[in-house]
Amino acid sequence: MRKTFLALVLVVVMLLSCQVALYASYGLNVIENDSIGVIYFNLGKAYNILRDQVKSFDKTADANTRQQIEQVLGTLGAENPLARDLSVAKINEAIEKWHNDGVFIPTGGVWISVSKDLQPKVVIEASIKPDKIAEFLKSAPNTQGLDFTPKNNIISFNAPGMDLPIEINSERIVIGKVAATAEKPGENWQPYYKRVTSPDQHLALELDVQSIIESVLTLHQQRSTSTSEKSCAANMRVMTAATEMYNMDNQTAMSELNVNELVKGQYLKEPMKCPNGGTYSSRGDLAKEGEIVCSIHNTINDLKIYDGPAQPAAKIDVASQLPDPRLQHITRARIFADTEGMMIAVAVKDEPTRKQFQEMLQQNIKMLEQQLSQSKGDVRVETVKKLFASLSHIDRAPWLGISFKQSENEQILVGTAVVGVLAAIAIPNFQKARMQARKSACFANQRVLLGGTEMYNMDNEKMLHNLDIQALVDGQYIKSAPECPDGGTYSSEGDLAENGRIKCSIHGSVE
Repeated sequence: MRKTFLALVLVVVMLLSCQVALYASYGLNVIENDSIGVIYFNLGKAYNILRDQVKSFDKTADANTRQQIEQVLGTLGAENPLARDLSVAKINEAIEKWHNDGVFIPTGGVWISVSKDLQPKVVIEASIKPDKIAEFLKSAPNTQGLDFTPKNNIISFNAPGMDLPIEINSERIVIGKVAATAEKPGENWQPYYKRVTSPDQHLALELDVQSIIESVLTLHQQRSTSTSEKSCAANMRVMTAATEMYNMDNQTAMSELNVNELVKGQYLKEPMKCPNGGTYSSRGDLAKEGEIVCSIHNTINDLKIYDGPAQPAAKIDVASQLPDPRLQHITRARIFADTEGMMIAVAVKDEPTRKQFQEMLQQNIKMLEQQLSQSKGDVRVETVKKLFASLSHIDRAPWLGISFKQSENEQILVGTAVVGVLAAIAIPNFQKARMQARKSACFANQRVLLGGTEMYNMDNEKMLHNLDIQALVDGQYIKSAPECPDGGTYSSEGDLAENGRIKCSIHGSVE
C-alpha cells in the first residue's frame, strides 16, 4: 500500500513538473489580455515528423504514392529555382544538410501575438548558432550600420526602420517587446491557454475579430489624419509666405487672408485646399503677427504642439466599412489542431446571422463534396476527400464551424498546410496594405517637396525650375531630405516655377 501511494505521488509530481515546464515556456509571454490575435504552431514537432517521413519515404511509400508525390513536385513550377527538377531525394538531401549544419533547428513552438496597436510579438523556440546567424544577417540587404556581433552569445538589434527590438540567443528568437513573465489569462484567453499548453497541440490560432477590425480601421484613420495634418500645415506655410510677399510688393498691405487676390497676383498658383475639407481664414493682422487658420486643423503652431489630431477623430462606423455588415457579429475565430484532429470555428453573437452562416456553411460543404467526387487520381484531392470523410459540424452557440478527425502524423501535416493557406491569404493582403501605406508616405514627401519649392520660389529671385532638394535643405525650407520608403528617387516633371510636379521613380506623382 505504501509503495503504491509513493508511486502515485511520484506520478503526480512528474505530471505537475511537465505542466510547469509547459507554462514556463517563454513563448507564452507573447499572450497578453489585450492581444487581438495569437498563433501557436509546434514547428519543432512538424520539423521532426517531416524529416522522418522524407527520410523513410522510399522505404514506406508504395509505388502509386511515390508517383503521385513526384507529380505534385513537378507542378511547383520550373521557373522557380528551388522547384527545378525537384524530387523527394533532393528534399531529403537539403533537409539533412540543413540539420547537420545546425544553424537553426526548430525545437518547439512559434508563438505570435498582435496587440491593439498592431505591434507583433514573436518567440521562435529553436537550437541556434548565433555566430552563424550573425554572418547571414550581415549579408542581408538594408542592414548597413547595424551591429550583429554576438555579445555573451546574444545578438540584439532593432529591425531597420521600425521600433521593433530583435534578440537572438542559442535557444530562441524574440521579436518585439515581449514581457519577462507571462500574464495571468483573462476570461477571453483562458480557453486558448488551456489548448496551447497541452503537449498534444500542434496548431492554435485565435482572433478577437472585432478588435482586429477596429484596430485596422483606427490605424488607417490615424495615418490618414497624420498625412492630412502635414499637408494642411504645408498649405498654411505657403499662404503665409505668399501673404508676406504680397505685403512687400504692394503699398496696401493684406491684413486679412484674401486667397483670390494672392492667386490674381500670382503669389499662389491656385487656391489651397485642406485635405479634410477645412476652410482657410486669418486670425489677427497678417501685416503684423497674424496667422493663417484652418477651420479643422487650427494653426501651424497648434499642429506642432498638439500630440494627435487637431480635433478628436470621429468614431468609426465599423459596419459601414465592412464588405458584408454581417461580419460585425463575428466576435472570435479559432483554428485548433492536435493529435485527435482539427477544428475551425467562429463565434457569432447574433442568432439570426448565425443561422444564415450555418446555412451558407452547409451549402458550401455540399458543393465542395460534389466537386471532389468528380476529381480522381490527384493525391492532393484524395487527401482532401479523406478530410471530408471525417468531417463533423460544430453547432454550439455561439460557436459555429467544422472539425476533422485524423491521426497524429497526418494532423501535424494538416496543421502545416493550414498555416500555408493562412499565409497565402494573409500575406498578400498585408503586403498590399503595407505597400499602400508606403505609397501614401511617399506622396506626403512629394507634397512637402512641392510646398518647399513654392516657398523657395516666392523668396528668391532666381527660382527653382527643377527639383533641388539640397537647396531646399540649405535654405531651411525643409528640415531634411525626405526618403521614399521603398528607396525611390525624387525628381521633377515640367517647370516647378509654373505647373510642374514632383514625382518618384517608384510611386509616380500624386496626381
